[in-house]
Amino acid sequence: MTQEITLTQDILAPPSRVYDAFTRAAGWCGWCCEEAETDAHVGGELHIYTEGYNAYGVFTVLEQDRVVAFTWDGDGEPPTLIYVLLDEQDEGTKVTFTVTGLGTEQDWANIADFLERTWGRALGNLKAVLEADPDA
Repeated sequence: MTQEITLTQDILAPPSRVYDAFTRAAGWCGWCCEEAETDAHVGGELHIYTEGYNAYGVFTVLEQDRVVAFTWDGDGEPPTLIYVLLDEQDEGTKVTFTVTGLGTEQDWANIADFLERTWGRALGNLKAVLEADPDA
């Protein structure tokens, strides 16, 4: 069983803005959470908080305006690895967002649909926020 979910989202914003949304605390707060702390370098930590939910991670890959990868350990979820590939398009950025399960197969089976729905909504929100405010 492959423990992986891949989602794609086309966003009418340049890769630099999408990259900032995943690496800057203000970027995360704009589309995903109430509070965030980021230390955007390989090995730097990430903490997301919203409505009683916490997630912690560590940046594992950072290629300016191209790739962001980090571990993700959210309350009540098995740990995952998130890999975000940013492909510049004529009109913006194609985001390929991959979640790889790091827990057991049973953990993954129990949460895969939830993760797909949750991250799908989050990426839709990222698109809406970045497209609504070109200066965000």
